[in-house]
Amino acid sequence: MKTKRFVMSALALVAGAMLAGCGGDGAKSDGGSGTSYSPRTYMLVAGSGQLSAGAEETTRTLTLKNVESDVLWYEGGQGLEVGKSPVKDYAGSIWRDAYGGVDPNATVQFQLQGSGAMEGVYVALSQPAYDEKTGTMTFQAQLQNDTLDQDAGAALAFDNVTVKVLNNLADDKEVAEYTQYASKAALQPTATAGQYKVVLSQAGADMFLVDNAPGTYSEARPVSYFLPQWSYAYGEAAPTATLFGTTSKGVSKLYAMKLTNPAYDADTDEISYTATLQGANAGAPEAVDDAVLSIAAGRFTRFPIPGKGTAYQAFGQGYNPSTANTSYIYFGSDIARKQAGSLWGTQSYLKQGCAPSCRNDLKTIKDMGINLIRLYDWDTRNDHSQFLDYANSLNIKVIVPLSNWISTQGDTVWNTALAAYFSNRNFGNKAGTDWHPAIAGVIISNELDSEGYPGNYNTAIGLVARFIEEADKRKFSKSVPVGMPVTFVPRGEPYLLGRNMPGWNQFNRLLTDSRTAKYKDRLMLAPQTYNDETYLLKNAESTGQGWIPATYKQFGVPILFTEIGYSRAKPDYTPNYVNRQLKGVLDYQKSNPGQILGIAHFQFDDKVWKQTDHDTDTEGAFGAFHHGNVVKQIQTVQADYDFYEDQAKTNYGVLTIDQLNKTSLYDAVVNAYK
Repeated sequence: MKTKRFVMSALALVAGAMLAGCGGDGAKSDGGSGTSYSPRTYMLVAGSGQLSAGAEETTRTLTLKNVESDVLWYEGGQGLEVGKSPVKDYAGSIWRDAYGGVDPNATVQFQLQGSGAMEGVYVALSQPAYDEKTGTMTFQAQLQNDTLDQDAGAALAFDNVTVKVLNNLADDKEVAEYTQYASKAALQPTATAGQYKVVLSQAGADMFLVDNAPGTYSEARPVSYFLPQWSYAYGEAAPTATLFGTTSKGVSKLYAMKLTNPAYDADTDEISYTATLQGANAGAPEAVDDAVLSIAAGRFTRFPIPGKGTAYQAFGQGYNPSTANTSYIYFGSDIARKQAGSLWGTQSYLKQGCAPSCRNDLKTIKDMGINLIRLYDWDTRNDHSQFLDYANSLNIKVIVPLSNWISTQGDTVWNTALAAYFSNRNFGNKAGTDWHPAIAGVIISNELDSEGYPGNYNTAIGLVARFIEEADKRKFSKSVPVGMPVTFVPRGEPYLLGRNMPGWNQFNRLLTDSRTAKYKDRLMLAPQTYNDETYLLKNAESTGQGWIPATYKQFGVPILFTEIGYSRAKPDYTPNYVNRQLKGVLDYQKSNPGQILGIAHFQFDDKVWKQTDHDTDTEGAFGAFHHGNVVKQIQTVQADYDFYEDQAKTNYGVLTIDQLNKTSLYDAVVNAYK
């Protein structure tokens, strides 16, 4: 059985958010604002149901048939309280009192009729109506965060339905829980009293991460991605969890527990934990079918752990940044635009197709073990949703950029230009209410601290602040960090042992500037280094300390290496140099996940306008791939573009698809990323 990726986007985690404080059967006051929030999570079970087609893409009617007459609920933390209420009361007085006009979020688990596959959606529910005679219950359901992988006009019919209505929780933080679905869950006693091995059989490949209302955020992450983040999320603490399901006799059961020792067997679709039962539980432990395991939230990062990345701007032969703006196809050097789909995807989005020669770089990147992409240029007039959607479908996170041009413009341009970044063609989800689920972080400019850009680094610091202010104004989630890639050279006054460590002056300016200092917990450090693992991890500038631990100790802000690698044209280059460099930082991240967000190997491909046949240009020999023979050329036409620039005039341009040949760096990167 395979669970489809219906639930998407992201969250931030606050321990215990799933199990809010105690209260009466209805509501908890927020302290005088007039809004009430439910302290309870409710579980509804139905034999079958339907999600209707809607007049609008995200609005549906959820119909549940043969609904069990009681809803099971739980609340509290260590002393979990469990109870049940009649469905007719829940649809009436309890609903009115519990949610105070804030539509609660819910996960709906089911099996699609005709396929038997376990699937689910994440929705906000409203307008409950219950017909006691027929055992039918309906809701209006608002699909959250691009959660449905089906035709928007199609109705879905399903069986074995479990609806979990989350408690509302109002604060200024992202809060959420992890939810795992499985066909069956067994509780196997261990030698320790009250302790069991919980085994989820036929478990879905994804872990669903969902937010409480009034938040709307959600995400699906592969279990193989989730488990490496366990130590980052929880440290030494065992999170609280609930396991819900029905016995072979059809009796609903719910167990509260603390979990340790997560393990996943992809070959058997089994997930297991060591569980210690907590508080009140619904009777003696029994195996349950249609299991829903919900784990209380911990510390959250949007970045995959380990963050195995690459820098990507893989235009083919004929591209040169100095002449890019003379043709539409290369205008702005924006590789993530839909018109470049022939290179990164499986279709061209142009009048002329690319089949069977579509290069499909994102799939190549996925196959290399890479789960993170760093981009360079981004023109908000282009549509990038196709690139982000495809990356998300491959479980690849993206670090999206604001290019150097806008970084140097100042208030006059920013006042009108920033809003476009948050549209659903750019950084926003389909509804434009939060970040696209593929986005892990934002980088502003590239090496504006270098001597070739006098004064522009200071200007760009102002853009960092303005960008975060714009995101907050639009109520986008606060868990997307922002950074400024800088050169790896000493600048300005020293900060440690009389040594001026690379990047420290630039970081200090960013973190202490009056415009950005208040956002320190929203920032990341973004160095670009070609130093070896000894310098980075053990002995920088003869201090006896590695640059990474010394830098984190100095600033306490997580590090993302937006470029890290070494040129094949250097006389001391060996593939092992890069392999040890990448592997060393990733190993350090596994032991210190709060200090490193990830690395972006520089880079996926050689700079095509600088590459030579013999690796003699140091700038053109960093790639895991070298550009080879031309495979296909697509002459673009005016109808291929959404906007027109006088600078490009009538030169629509030719998109070249060329062959990518592996360099000696390919195996070094792949082996480091295993």
